[in-house]
Amino acid sequence: MKRFLALFLCVVLWSVPVLAVDTDSENPDSIDVSAPSAVLMEASTGQIIYEKDADSARPPASVTKIMTLLLIFDALDEGRITLEDEVTTSEYAASMGGSQVFLEPGEVQTVDTMIKCISVASANDACVSLKKEDKYIQST
Repeated sequence: MKRFLALFLCVVLWSVPVLAVDTDSENPDSIDVSAPSAVLMEASTGQIIYEKDADSARPPASVTKIMTLLLIFDALDEGRITLEDEVTTSEYAASMGGSQVFLEPGEVQTVDTMIKCISVASANDACVSLKKEDKYIQST
């Protein structure tokens, strides 16, 4: 019975036509991208496959968070903090708008968790929590 069922599934799947999106490879402008600008590049060759409004000036996304992460990693390298250190969320940090992980006032998380929150969720509340701890991020 199992062999019959496996054979039946193979025949059915083999005979069903493959559904594919028909894109005109000769005309990349036929691709509809809802973003105001986009660039698609083949990583190994650097060849631009698709671009839409690629030369217009756009503000960089989350530059502050990237710079915050750099300061955190500097503090880790210098030994001022460890990944296991605990960070307490302040009332101010918890009140941040925009992208966040909804930390509660007084909530305690490790530096490791905060780094993940900033990296994955672009969390404003996690950035401010780490900045409020002067030993974690020091401006020079």
